[in-house]
Amino acid sequence: MSTPNPPQYCLLKTVRRWPYTKTSKVNQVVLKRFFDKEPFFNRAWDLYIVESSSNGSDIGGIVVPLEQVKTFFTQTEAETAVTLLKSERELVLDLGPPSEYVVRLVGISTSSSDYEKLLCMQPSLPSSSPPSLQSPPPSLPSSGHCGASINASGRSSRLNRGTKSDKKRQAQIENRRNMLKSAVEIFTRGEGYTFFSVDIESWERNHDIVTEVGLTKYIPGTTLDHGEPISDHIIIKEHRRYKNGSYVADASGNFEFGNSRQVPLAEIKGAIVAFMDAPESHQRILVGHDINADIEYLRKLGYDEELKGFSMTFDTVEIWKAFADTLDGIGLSRLCSQLDISAWNLHNAGNDARYTMDAFVKMVSRAANGEGLLI
Repeated sequence: MSTPNPPQYCLLKTVRRWPYTKTSKVNQVVLKRFFDKEPFFNRAWDLYIVESSSNGSDIGGIVVPLEQVKTFFTQTEAETAVTLLKSERELVLDLGPPSEYVVRLVGISTSSSDYEKLLCMQPSLPSSSPPSLQSPPPSLPSSGHCGASINASGRSSRLNRGTKSDKKRQAQIENRRNMLKSAVEIFTRGEGYTFFSVDIESWERNHDIVTEVGLTKYIPGTTLDHGEPISDHIIIKEHRRYKNGSYVADASGNFEFGNSRQVPLAEIKGAIVAFMDAPESHQRILVGHDINADIEYLRKLGYDEELKGFSMTFDTVEIWKAFADTLDGIGLSRLCSQLDISAWNLHNAGNDARYTMDAFVKMVSRAANGEGLLI
Protein backbone atom coordinates (compact mmCIF):
# COMPACT_ATOMS: atom_id res chain seq x y z
CA MET A 1 0.00 0.00 0.00
CA SER A 2 1.47 3.36 -1.05
CA THR A 3 2.00 6.11 1.51
CA PRO A 4 0.14 9.34 0.65
CA ASN A 5 2.29 12.37 0.04
CA PRO A 6 2.33 14.75 3.02
CA PRO A 7 0.60 18.15 2.57
CA GLN A 8 2.77 20.90 1.14
CA TYR A 9 3.05 24.36 2.65
CA CYS A 10 4.22 27.85 1.74
CA LEU A 11 5.65 30.54 3.97
CA LEU A 12 2.98 33.19 4.41
CA LYS A 13 5.51 36.03 4.19
CA THR A 14 6.76 34.59 0.87
CA VAL A 15 3.22 34.52 -0.53
CA ARG A 16 2.57 38.12 0.48
CA ARG A 17 5.84 39.30 -1.09
CA TRP A 18 5.36 37.23 -4.24
CA PRO A 19 4.29 39.94 -6.74
CA TYR A 20 7.01 42.30 -5.50
CA THR A 21 9.75 39.78 -6.23
CA LYS A 22 8.32 37.99 -9.27
CA THR A 23 6.50 40.60 -11.40
CA SER A 24 7.16 43.94 -13.08
CA LYS A 25 6.52 47.29 -11.38
CA VAL A 26 3.43 47.91 -13.49
CA ASN A 27 2.01 44.51 -12.60
CA GLN A 28 2.80 45.11 -8.93
CA VAL A 29 0.52 48.13 -8.99
CA VAL A 30 -2.22 46.02 -10.61
CA LEU A 31 -1.81 43.30 -7.97
CA LYS A 32 -1.85 45.63 -4.95
CA ARG A 33 -5.61 45.29 -4.55
CA PHE A 34 -5.12 41.56 -3.91
CA PHE A 35 -1.86 41.52 -1.92
CA ASP A 36 -2.26 44.56 0.35
CA LYS A 37 -2.88 43.56 3.94
CA GLU A 38 -6.65 44.09 4.12
CA PRO A 39 -7.65 42.28 0.90
CA PHE A 40 -5.04 39.56 1.41
CA PHE A 41 -6.38 38.59 4.82
CA ASN A 42 -10.02 39.10 3.87
CA ARG A 43 -10.26 35.43 2.90
CA ALA A 44 -9.92 32.14 4.78
CA TRP A 45 -6.35 31.05 5.45
CA ASP A 46 -5.44 27.95 7.47
CA LEU A 47 -2.43 29.04 9.49
CA TYR A 48 0.20 26.54 10.65
CA ILE A 49 3.51 26.56 12.47
CA VAL A 50 6.30 24.19 11.41
CA GLU A 51 8.47 22.99 14.29
CA SER A 52 11.49 20.73 14.65
CA SER A 53 10.66 17.22 15.91
CA SER A 54 13.82 17.18 18.03
CA ASN A 55 13.53 20.40 20.04
CA GLY A 56 10.23 22.06 19.09
CA SER A 57 11.87 25.18 17.69
CA ASP A 58 10.11 27.09 14.93
CA ILE A 59 11.80 26.21 11.64
CA GLY A 60 9.45 27.77 9.14
CA GLY A 61 7.34 30.54 10.64
CA ILE A 62 3.66 30.85 9.74
CA VAL A 63 2.81 28.65 6.75
CA VAL A 64 -0.35 28.07 4.72
CA PRO A 65 -1.35 25.08 2.57
CA LEU A 66 -0.10 25.12 -1.01
CA GLU A 67 -3.60 24.31 -2.29
CA GLN A 68 -5.02 27.47 -0.73
CA VAL A 69 -2.26 29.56 -2.26
CA LYS A 70 -2.83 28.01 -5.69
CA THR A 71 -6.55 28.80 -5.45
CA PHE A 72 -5.76 32.41 -4.49
CA PHE A 73 -3.24 32.77 -7.31
CA THR A 74 -5.62 31.24 -9.85
CA GLN A 75 -8.40 33.65 -8.91
CA THR A 76 -6.01 36.59 -9.01
CA GLU A 77 -4.63 35.57 -12.40
CA ALA A 78 -8.16 35.25 -13.78
CA GLU A 79 -9.01 38.82 -12.75
CA THR A 80 -5.74 40.46 -13.73
CA ALA A 81 -4.29 38.22 -16.46
CA VAL A 82 -0.93 38.48 -14.66
CA THR A 83 0.93 35.17 -14.45
CA LEU A 84 1.98 34.60 -10.85
CA LEU A 85 3.21 31.02 -10.74
CA LYS A 86 5.17 29.09 -13.34
CA SER A 87 6.36 26.29 -11.08
CA GLU A 88 5.14 25.14 -7.67
CA ARG A 89 8.74 24.38 -6.70
CA GLU A 90 9.40 28.13 -6.51
CA LEU A 91 6.79 28.48 -3.80
CA VAL A 92 6.73 25.26 -1.75
CA LEU A 93 8.64 25.23 1.53
CA ASP A 94 11.25 22.44 1.56
CA LEU A 95 10.77 20.81 4.94
CA GLY A 96 12.87 17.69 4.43
CA PRO A 97 11.77 14.21 5.63
CA PRO A 98 8.41 14.20 7.52
CA SER A 99 10.11 12.60 10.52
CA GLU A 100 12.11 15.76 11.12
CA TYR A 101 9.22 18.18 11.67
CA VAL A 102 5.68 18.56 12.97
CA VAL A 103 3.04 20.93 11.61
CA ARG A 104 0.77 22.51 14.20
CA LEU A 105 -2.48 24.28 13.37
CA VAL A 106 -2.67 27.80 14.78
CA GLY A 107 -6.19 28.52 13.49
CA ILE A 108 -8.24 29.79 10.57
CA SER A 109 -7.91 33.48 9.79
CA THR A 110 -10.56 35.41 7.84
CA SER A 111 -9.37 38.96 8.53
CA SER A 112 -6.24 40.84 9.52
CA SER A 113 -7.55 41.15 13.09
CA ASP A 114 -8.07 37.36 13.20
CA TYR A 115 -4.49 36.92 12.06
CA GLU A 116 -3.10 39.23 14.75
CA LYS A 117 -5.14 37.47 17.46
CA LEU A 118 -4.16 33.99 16.33
CA LEU A 119 -0.49 34.90 16.57
CA CYS A 120 -1.10 35.40 20.29
CA MET A 121 -2.41 31.88 20.76
CA GLN A 122 0.53 29.59 20.09
CA PRO A 123 0.71 26.82 22.74
CA SER A 124 4.09 26.12 24.27
CA LEU A 125 4.15 22.45 23.18
CA PRO A 126 3.79 21.19 19.61
CA SER A 127 1.29 18.49 18.72
CA SER A 128 2.65 14.97 18.37
CA SER A 129 1.63 14.59 14.73
CA PRO A 130 0.72 16.86 11.80
CA PRO A 131 -2.99 17.72 12.07
CA SER A 132 -5.30 17.31 9.09
CA LEU A 133 -6.60 20.41 7.32
CA GLN A 134 -9.95 19.65 8.93
CA SER A 135 -8.64 19.95 12.49
CA PRO A 136 -10.88 22.33 14.49
CA PRO A 137 -9.22 25.71 14.95
CA PRO A 138 -8.70 27.17 18.41
CA SER A 139 -11.31 29.65 19.54
CA LEU A 140 -10.35 33.24 19.06
CA PRO A 141 -9.60 35.19 22.25
CA SER A 142 -12.10 37.75 23.40
CA SER A 143 -9.34 40.34 23.78
CA GLY A 144 -6.03 41.11 22.16
CA HIS A 145 -4.04 39.55 25.07
CA CYS A 146 -2.09 36.35 24.59
CA GLY A 147 -2.64 33.20 26.66
CA ALA A 148 -0.53 32.45 29.73
CA SER A 149 1.18 29.54 27.96
CA ILE A 150 3.26 31.88 25.83
CA ASN A 151 6.51 33.06 27.29
CA ALA A 152 6.79 36.70 28.30
CA SER A 153 9.08 37.77 25.48
CA GLY A 154 6.86 36.19 22.83
CA ARG A 155 3.75 37.76 24.35
CA SER A 156 5.37 41.17 24.55
CA SER A 157 6.59 40.94 20.96
CA ARG A 158 3.17 40.06 19.62
CA LEU A 159 1.37 42.65 21.71
CA ASN A 160 3.80 45.25 20.39
CA ARG A 161 3.10 44.05 16.86
CA GLY A 162 -0.64 44.40 17.46
CA THR A 163 -0.16 47.86 18.94
CA LYS A 164 1.93 48.94 15.95
CA SER A 165 -0.72 47.55 13.60
CA ASP A 166 -3.46 49.51 15.40
CA LYS A 167 -1.37 52.68 15.33
CA LYS A 168 -0.69 52.23 11.62
CA ARG A 169 -4.39 51.71 10.92
CA GLN A 170 -5.32 54.81 12.91
CA ALA A 171 -2.66 56.81 11.06
CA GLN A 172 -4.12 55.67 7.73
CA ILE A 173 -7.61 56.70 8.83
CA GLU A 174 -6.33 60.09 9.96
CA ASN A 175 -4.47 60.58 6.66
CA ARG A 176 -7.64 59.83 4.70
CA ARG A 177 -9.64 62.30 6.75
CA ASN A 178 -6.97 64.93 6.23
CA MET A 179 -7.03 64.21 2.50
CA LEU A 180 -10.79 64.76 2.37
CA LYS A 181 -10.49 67.89 4.50
CA SER A 182 -7.79 69.30 2.21
CA ALA A 183 -9.87 68.48 -0.87
CA VAL A 184 -12.87 70.31 0.59
CA GLU A 185 -10.79 73.37 1.48
CA ILE A 186 -9.17 73.56 -1.95
CA PHE A 187 -12.34 72.84 -3.88
CA THR A 188 -14.52 75.34 -2.03
CA ARG A 189 -11.84 77.99 -2.38
CA GLY A 190 -12.32 77.50 -6.11
CA GLU A 191 -10.14 80.18 -7.64
CA GLY A 192 -6.56 79.41 -8.50
CA TYR A 193 -6.86 75.64 -9.00
CA THR A 194 -7.20 73.38 -12.03
CA PHE A 195 -8.12 69.75 -11.43
CA PHE A 196 -7.04 66.95 -13.75
CA SER A 197 -8.16 63.32 -13.57
CA VAL A 198 -6.46 60.48 -15.38
CA ASP A 199 -7.21 56.87 -16.20
CA ILE A 200 -5.02 54.53 -18.20
CA GLU A 201 -6.04 51.18 -19.67
CA SER A 202 -3.70 48.33 -20.55
CA TRP A 203 -4.06 45.07 -22.41
CA GLU A 204 -5.49 42.44 -20.09
CA ARG A 205 -3.01 39.79 -21.23
CA ASN A 206 0.06 41.97 -20.75
CA HIS A 207 -0.26 45.01 -18.52
CA ASP A 208 3.01 46.40 -19.85
CA ILE A 209 1.13 47.25 -23.09
CA VAL A 210 -0.75 50.53 -22.56
CA THR A 211 -3.73 50.87 -24.90
CA GLU A 212 -5.68 53.98 -23.86
CA VAL A 213 -5.24 57.23 -21.96
CA GLY A 214 -8.20 59.14 -20.52
CA LEU A 215 -7.95 62.72 -19.26
CA THR A 216 -10.39 65.22 -17.77
CA LYS A 217 -9.83 68.88 -16.88
CA TYR A 218 -12.03 70.84 -14.50
CA ILE A 219 -11.75 74.40 -13.24
CA PRO A 220 -14.31 75.12 -10.49
CA GLY A 221 -16.27 78.35 -10.71
CA THR A 222 -15.65 78.98 -14.41
CA THR A 223 -17.70 78.70 -17.54
CA LEU A 224 -15.14 76.35 -19.09
CA ASP A 225 -17.10 74.43 -21.71
CA HIS A 226 -20.40 75.74 -20.26
CA GLY A 227 -19.43 74.74 -16.73
CA GLU A 228 -18.66 71.14 -17.62
CA PRO A 229 -15.30 69.38 -17.40
CA ILE A 230 -13.46 68.75 -20.65
CA SER A 231 -12.53 65.12 -21.36
CA ASP A 232 -10.21 63.45 -23.84
CA HIS A 233 -9.81 59.84 -24.94
CA ILE A 234 -6.57 58.78 -26.59
CA ILE A 235 -5.99 55.39 -28.21
CA ILE A 236 -2.33 54.53 -28.69
CA LYS A 237 -2.11 53.94 -32.42
CA GLU A 238 0.41 51.09 -32.40
CA HIS A 239 -1.57 49.22 -29.72
CA ARG A 240 -5.07 49.63 -31.14
CA ARG A 241 -5.21 45.95 -32.12
CA TYR A 242 -4.82 44.83 -28.49
CA LYS A 243 -8.42 44.37 -27.42
CA ASN A 244 -9.74 43.33 -24.02
CA GLY A 245 -12.86 41.26 -23.50
CA SER A 246 -11.83 38.06 -21.74
CA TYR A 247 -11.36 39.54 -18.27
CA VAL A 248 -12.66 43.11 -18.58
CA ALA A 249 -15.04 44.65 -21.08
CA ASP A 250 -13.69 46.20 -24.28
CA ALA A 251 -15.19 49.68 -24.37
CA SER A 252 -12.40 51.39 -26.28
CA GLY A 253 -14.80 52.38 -29.07
CA ASN A 254 -17.48 53.84 -26.78
CA PHE A 255 -16.25 57.20 -25.54
CA GLU A 256 -19.27 59.04 -24.10
CA PHE A 257 -17.86 62.59 -23.99
CA GLY A 258 -16.60 63.39 -27.47
CA ASN A 259 -14.53 61.77 -30.19
CA SER A 260 -11.67 59.38 -29.50
CA ARG A 261 -8.38 60.08 -31.21
CA GLN A 262 -5.45 57.89 -32.16
CA VAL A 263 -1.99 59.13 -31.20
CA PRO A 264 1.33 57.41 -32.02
CA LEU A 265 3.24 56.12 -29.00
CA ALA A 266 6.12 58.51 -29.72
CA GLU A 267 3.74 61.48 -29.42
CA ILE A 268 1.71 60.35 -26.43
CA LYS A 269 3.74 62.27 -23.85
CA GLY A 270 3.32 65.48 -25.83
CA ALA A 271 -0.43 64.92 -26.05
CA ILE A 272 -0.65 64.49 -22.28
CA VAL A 273 1.48 67.57 -21.66
CA ALA A 274 -0.73 69.65 -23.97
CA PHE A 275 -3.93 68.55 -22.26
CA MET A 276 -2.54 69.08 -18.76
CA ASP A 277 -2.04 72.78 -19.46
CA ALA A 278 -3.48 75.21 -16.91
CA PRO A 279 -3.53 78.99 -16.37
CA GLU A 280 -0.10 80.15 -15.22
CA SER A 281 -1.45 81.43 -11.92
CA HIS A 282 -3.19 78.13 -11.09
CA GLN A 283 -2.02 75.25 -8.97
CA ARG A 284 -2.60 71.92 -10.66
CA ILE A 285 -4.26 69.07 -8.75
CA LEU A 286 -4.15 65.45 -9.96
CA VAL A 287 -7.05 63.08 -9.25
CA GLY A 288 -7.33 59.35 -9.91
CA HIS A 289 -9.12 56.20 -8.81
CA ASP A 290 -6.39 54.04 -7.25
CA ILE A 291 -4.10 56.76 -8.51
CA ASN A 292 -0.77 55.03 -7.85
CA ALA A 293 -1.48 52.64 -10.71
CA ASP A 294 -2.12 55.49 -13.12
CA ILE A 295 0.98 57.36 -11.96
CA GLU A 296 3.11 54.30 -12.72
CA TYR A 297 1.59 54.13 -16.19
CA LEU A 298 2.19 57.85 -16.78
CA ARG A 299 5.84 57.33 -15.92
CA LYS A 300 5.98 54.38 -18.28
CA LEU A 301 4.72 56.69 -21.03
CA GLY A 302 7.49 59.20 -20.28
CA TYR A 303 5.35 61.62 -18.27
CA ASP A 304 7.59 61.54 -15.21
CA GLU A 305 9.33 64.80 -14.35
CA GLU A 306 6.10 66.60 -15.25
CA LEU A 307 4.38 64.98 -12.26
CA LYS A 308 6.37 67.31 -10.02
CA GLY A 309 4.26 70.15 -11.43
CA PHE A 310 1.21 68.99 -9.48
CA SER A 311 0.89 70.54 -6.05
CA MET A 312 -1.28 67.72 -4.72
CA THR A 313 -2.80 64.37 -5.68
CA PHE A 314 -6.11 62.91 -4.53
CA ASP A 315 -7.21 59.28 -4.72
CA THR A 316 -10.98 58.78 -4.95
CA VAL A 317 -10.65 55.36 -3.29
CA GLU A 318 -9.14 56.99 -0.19
CA ILE A 319 -11.56 59.93 -0.38
CA TRP A 320 -14.43 57.43 -0.37
CA LYS A 321 -13.06 55.61 2.68
CA ALA A 322 -12.99 58.89 4.58
CA PHE A 323 -16.34 60.10 3.23
CA ALA A 324 -18.13 56.81 4.02
CA ASP A 325 -16.11 56.08 7.19
CA THR A 326 -15.06 52.64 6.00
CA LEU A 327 -11.86 50.62 5.67
CA ASP A 328 -13.12 48.89 2.52
CA GLY A 329 -11.95 49.91 -0.92
CA ILE A 330 -14.40 50.37 -3.78
CA GLY A 331 -14.39 49.93 -7.55
CA LEU A 332 -15.26 52.86 -9.81
CA SER A 333 -18.52 51.27 -10.97
CA ARG A 334 -19.83 50.77 -7.44
CA LEU A 335 -18.56 54.20 -6.37
CA CYS A 336 -20.61 55.83 -9.12
CA SER A 337 -23.62 53.77 -8.09
CA GLN A 338 -23.22 54.84 -4.46
CA LEU A 339 -23.08 58.49 -5.54
CA ASP A 340 -25.99 58.25 -8.04
CA ILE A 341 -23.71 58.94 -11.01
CA SER A 342 -24.88 57.34 -14.26
CA ALA A 343 -21.79 55.59 -15.61
CA TRP A 344 -21.77 53.98 -19.04
CA ASN A 345 -19.08 51.98 -20.81
CA LEU A 346 -16.58 51.70 -17.99
CA HIS A 347 -13.08 50.49 -18.87
CA ASN A 348 -12.96 53.12 -21.58
CA ALA A 349 -10.12 55.31 -20.28
CA GLY A 350 -11.81 58.55 -21.31
CA ASN A 351 -15.07 57.62 -19.61
CA ASP A 352 -13.31 56.40 -16.46
CA ALA A 353 -11.31 59.62 -16.14
CA ARG A 354 -14.54 61.64 -16.43
CA TYR A 355 -16.46 59.49 -13.93
CA THR A 356 -13.49 59.71 -11.53
CA MET A 357 -13.69 63.50 -11.70
CA ASP A 358 -17.47 63.43 -11.28
CA ALA A 359 -17.15 61.17 -8.22
CA PHE A 360 -14.44 63.39 -6.72
CA VAL A 361 -16.50 66.55 -7.21
CA LYS A 362 -19.63 64.94 -5.79
CA MET A 363 -17.95 63.55 -2.66
CA VAL A 364 -16.11 66.77 -1.94
CA SER A 365 -19.19 68.93 -2.59
CA ARG A 366 -21.35 66.76 -0.34
CA ALA A 367 -18.69 66.74 2.39
CA ALA A 368 -18.50 70.53 2.18
CA ASN A 369 -22.27 70.60 2.82
CA GLY A 370 -21.91 68.46 5.92
CA GLU A 371 -22.75 65.06 4.42
CA GLY A 372 -20.77 61.89 4.93
CA LEU A 373 -18.17 61.61 7.65
CA LEU A 374 -17.93 64.73 9.76
CA ILE A 375 -14.50 66.24 9.29
